[in-house]
Amino acid sequence: MILEVSEHDEIHLDLFRIIDLYTLFPHLIKEIKPFPNQLRMYKKFIKDIPDPYERIGNIKRVMFELEGVQTTALQNLLAKGFIDLEAFKLKKIRRSKISLPSIISDEINRNDIATSEWFKMLVNSFYHIKVKGKAGLKSRTGLMEFRYDLEKS
Repeated sequence: MILEVSEHDEIHLDLFRIIDLYTLFPHLIKEIKPFPNQLRMYKKFIKDIPDPYERIGNIKRVMFELEGVQTTALQNLLAKGFIDLEAFKLKKIRRSKISLPSIISDEINRNDIATSEWFKMLVNSFYHIKVKGKAGLKSRTGLMEFRYDLEKS
C-alpha cells in the first residue's frame, strides 16, 4: 500500500521500514521528537489519531522484531515481481511495472488509511526529511541506530 499511494517512485529501505511501522502504529507518530518543522501543518491530523487501548512497550524492540516480517514480505514481493530487484540491491524499494491484481488495487483504493492525511504525510512528506544522522528520522523516532550512519541522505 505504501508504494501504491506514494507520489515517489522509490523509497529508501530504512525510510520504508519506518513508514511501515507508523502505518501499523500511527499513534506513535505523536512521539517523534523533535517533530520536523517541515511537517508542522500535519500536527492537527496527527493529534486526532486515537491512542490505543494498550501501551506498546519498547518500540525499538518492536521495530527490531518487525524487521523479520518486513524482510519476508519484501522477499515475497520480489519473488512475485512487484518490486524492482535492481533497486532493492541498492536498498531502495521501487514498484516494478507488473500490475497488482485488481482485487488488491481495489482494496487499497477503498482503504480508509490510504486516504487519511497522516498516511499521506508518511508516504509523501517523510520522503523529504533526512533519515540519517542526529537530525534524521532514525534519531528523532528512536527506532533505529543512527550513530554510524554516513550523513549522505
